[in-house]
Amino acid sequence: MSAATDMMKNMPMSDTSVMSTLDMTAVQNCIDACTACMQACTMCADAMAGMEGMSTCAALCANCADVCDTMMRMMLRPMGMERDSMMTMLEACIAMCRVCRDECSTHMEMSETCAMCATACDACMTACEDMLTALRTS
Repeated sequence: MSAATDMMKNMPMSDTSVMSTLDMTAVQNCIDACTACMQACTMCADAMAGMEGMSTCAALCANCADVCDTMMRMMLRPMGMERDSMMTMLEACIAMCRVCRDECSTHMEMSETCAMCATACDACMTACEDMLTALRTS
């Protein structure tokens, strides 16, 4: 477990927080995957920004990085972890990762950065889907 997960165990929860009923492994996996995806997307956006014909890829990667960062930061605030808003945000993160992954997948053969970004997006989608399942069953 990470320091963030250990800290969450000791934080007070609001009456509407779903954190107390969630599997902390799923929470930690989602935080880690969102962080890794944000990093990969940021680096891919930077690498693609200067390449001719790659502006769409760069923009999608930048947007995906922002969504993943926001998702991760929301999960680090258990006091405000309200089921409906978390589920909506997880769905948005999954959708953004899917679009980014699909775009980067078209450039995988020419760019190792895009290949790594697509892989990180895939992992983030899986972790967010697992969190959605955990929220639905808690």
